[in-house]
Amino acid sequence: MIRFSALGLIFLISSLFGCAQAVQDVHETRFLLGTLVEFTIHTKDKKTALKAISKAAQVMQQVEDTFTTYGDVDNTVKQFNQANVGQAVRLASEVDKLLLQSISIHQQSQGAFDPTLGVLNKLWGFSGEHLLTEPPTDAQIQQALAQSGVQSIKKTEQGWVKKVQGLALDFGAIAKGYAIDQGIQVFKQYGFTQAIINAGGDMRILGQHGDQPWRIAIRHPRQSQALGWVQVEHDTSIVTSGDYERFYMYQGQRYHHILNPETGKPAINSQSVTVVAPTAILADAWSTALFVLGAEQGLKVLKKQKGLSVLWVNADASLSQTHDFKMRDMAHKIE
Repeated sequence: MIRFSALGLIFLISSLFGCAQAVQDVHETRFLLGTLVEFTIHTKDKKTALKAISKAAQVMQQVEDTFTTYGDVDNTVKQFNQANVGQAVRLASEVDKLLLQSISIHQQSQGAFDPTLGVLNKLWGFSGEHLLTEPPTDAQIQQALAQSGVQSIKKTEQGWVKKVQGLALDFGAIAKGYAIDQGIQVFKQYGFTQAIINAGGDMRILGQHGDQPWRIAIRHPRQSQALGWVQVEHDTSIVTSGDYERFYMYQGQRYHHILNPETGKPAINSQSVTVVAPTAILADAWSTALFVLGAEQGLKVLKKQKGLSVLWVNADASLSQTHDFKMRDMAHKIE
């Protein structure tokens, strides 16, 4: 099972039925990708909508089976992770494609996003059945870092090869976005133009909710109420990565699952990052990368990117954002 959870976003549905009695929200919830996935289609055709939701869930389950590093399902990711140095593994076509895109984002983000941290992620244990109660030692972290790095894998005519024994791929910071995008493609194939898939707070939205934009609340990283909310419409994705998703406290310090590939330890520059992007793949991956980078460096990196709108809750609880990120009820400081 791909194990990740992003609860930073809250889906708000307002009542729209007064003006269109025949139109309704067809809604189902499934457990996929290690989280609750909510499917909503705004339509008159409930029967077809239920078929589309069933098909989308099936496709997303196939994505999970293709990328997971857990459980008994065999896939080419596991085959690569178990391979020896120099042993070529031909990855499934969609894994190959997503790995190439991950490497591209790695380069664009100055190394803040890294798909080769399988050993390090396993060491920290945030994706396991039980959280650790204290952090690993510096020696263990350095050993795990030595078994990672995009420079330690290469693509050959025979397949992908690792240069370091034990190196393991981990698509936990991008595969959920890919699954959401695949689910939305199913909705489009069925002809639906007003819909949303919400996978534990990672969302992609189609059209509007009736005659109004979809309203998405952004979670406060330290309090129970929402930080604010944004309006989204057309074909858009919004994802939040936060240090409150999976964490534990040890000697007064918070240890969370978003790891800095440079230090091997939880990133310290942000409490949460929300990214609005054209696809869930981009929003998912860049929310992780920009969390690691922090606002100061992240804003510099974003000068070379197009189509990304971003809000940071910084480590000191102040807010930073790109000029085009529009949130209602936004405070300048979180107390």
